[in-house]
Amino acid sequence: MIDDFKPFHVSNIDLKDFIKKRQHFSLDEWIDMLINTMGLNPEVYTQRQKLILISRFVPLVENNVNMMEFGPRATGKTYFYRNISFYTRIFSGGVITPAQLFYNIARRTVGEIGMKDCIVFDEITKLRFPNPGDMMGKLKDYMVDGHFERGPKKATSLCSLVLMGNIDVTGYVPAEDINYALPEFMRNDTAFIDRIHGVIPGWEIPKIKRSEVHLSKNYGASVDYFSEILHGLRRFYFAPLIRSKIELEGVTIRDEMGIYRVASGMAKILFPDKKFDEDELKLIMDLAIEYRQKLADLLHRMAPGEFERGKISYKVIVI
Repeated sequence: MIDDFKPFHVSNIDLKDFIKKRQHFSLDEWIDMLINTMGLNPEVYTQRQKLILISRFVPLVENNVNMMEFGPRATGKTYFYRNISFYTRIFSGGVITPAQLFYNIARRTVGEIGMKDCIVFDEITKLRFPNPGDMMGKLKDYMVDGHFERGPKKATSLCSLVLMGNIDVTGYVPAEDINYALPEFMRNDTAFIDRIHGVIPGWEIPKIKRSEVHLSKNYGASVDYFSEILHGLRRFYFAPLIRSKIELEGVTIRDEMGIYRVASGMAKILFPDKKFDEDELKLIMDLAIEYRQKLADLLHRMAPGEFERGKISYKVIVI
């Protein structure tokens, strides 16, 4: 007989209430709350570093967004994705098979990409595929529109992808030095890199050294509660709202898709109530364009005949 039960995980959430409560915070207060929720102390980070940290939320709140982050060790990359959401799956290097990722023909079960909100390829340099050509083909096909096929199985998924790697850096890292951190079968594949929507400049984040300095000392959201909030926000689409206010210039269709998906994710996490002014919209757009510009520059260097060098820009058409 059960005579008492205390739930150890939040059983339900009120997403509308969460969105409504956003109005009680200034933008700076909201950003600090998000940083505290990560378990970090916002007082030791600059405003730009805080925004870079918050951009890690994008794959957790936005469907089918593909991002990369490279930076030094001990900046909290893996810790963030492992602890902030229960809907992520982390592969730390090693061999990944099509059965694990897409569909297990023998067991007739869908792989991780069909079950999770976000797949993280950690220690990306050490990643191995049994048949790189076949696996990369399936991965690139999925990264376009969320469709995948294996054997008799044809399916779609909203799962986002994150590629993470450790690099030793001192100061600024130009875009042309990023792809060396990828495994060889990804490194020179322009079609694959073009499907990445943004590069998070993790090299700008300082290492977490002393717990009494770098770890949170203030209030943030409970992780089990916030995990469900992040999962719930994926049902909303902010891209049409942003498209109605912005006109992009100097972009390809892939640039456009990447910028709007990253911008939508940033808008969801910073302004879930969809209330932001022109300066706040520019804050989001500047970051989204910067993240995609790094890839555009890299692609031009890799294949200058196919990818023209250009500067992505935008203008606000209505606010």
